[in-house]
Amino acid sequence: MTAALAKRIGLLTDMGWSVRSQTESTAALETRRPFNWMIFLLLLIFSLGGGALLYTGYWLLTSRAQIFLAVEEEGIAVHGDTWLVQNQERDIARAIEAAEAIRQRGFWSVMWPSVVGSFVFVGVWFLLIWGFIALVR
Repeated sequence: MTAALAKRIGLLTDMGWSVRSQTESTAALETRRPFNWMIFLLLLIFSLGGGALLYTGYWLLTSRAQIFLAVEEEGIAVHGDTWLVQNQERDIARAIEAAEAIRQRGFWSVMWPSVVGSFVFVGVWFLLIWGFIALVR
């Protein structure tokens, strides 16, 4: 196995991918696609749980994402669900930038919009649930 292929496999396994098969010049890796919590919550609310249960079963059956790595003359070629790898790499880059900003400017100066947004989100959900219970009674 080439060093470039081994390094790329190592990076992908650190991001949660698992190796399905591997040869000297190729590798197949897989993971699960992200669970869509917004669809789950909407189905939970509007179908009283039945749709959420169906969505969870559908996700368990169809959520496999696969990529295939192959050594070519110009480097490592990646085929398959590359959008998921790109999203994971972008998320890692954002986390590194946020950690660097926190280290330089401090936690509250960087994270106050996220903290306020989280409180607003929890408050809106509390009001929605309270309103639904008041409506049902």
